[in-house]
Amino acid sequence: MIVVVDSSVLITLARIGRLELLHRTADVIRVPEAVFVEVVQKGAGRPGSAEVAQADWILRQSVLDRTSVDQLSARLGRGESEAIVLAKELGADLLVIDDAAARRVAEAGEQHVVGLPGWLIYLKQRGVVAAVKPLLDEMLASGFYLDEQRYQLILRRAGE
Repeated sequence: MIVVVDSSVLITLARIGRLELLHRTADVIRVPEAVFVEVVQKGAGRPGSAEVAQADWILRQSVLDRTSVDQLSARLGRGESEAIVLAKELGADLLVIDDAAARRVAEAGEQHVVGLPGWLIYLKQRGVVAAVKPLLDEMLASGFYLDEQRYQLILRRAGE
């Protein structure tokens, strides 16, 4: 399974000590160069930096289509733009990206994309995690934003 993730996914999971859940989704998680630079180099000393740098199952990959990245970067962040283009180039099975505008762009390009909460539901459906609520609560406690209406919707979709 080919999975591409963006910075916020790595950072949020590192903050709650659950980065390994990504590895349980796929043997290799792919991140574009801009995401790696944002998390590991620019984010040195912050949650996720050391964990991502040391994880041999997180593969840093360059995007080939720089023109598409530049076009998307006019509307989205560099990391989100590269993640969308890399996922398309690789024919990724899943793109996990939290930014709503970035998800809409990826969906318009017919990519299979979910936000981090949707990915948690995916993990529960596959028996990787027993429940979504404790993980969502940990994410919220670490600074992840989710309004109450969306929180309840996610729990309903997770059957909790």
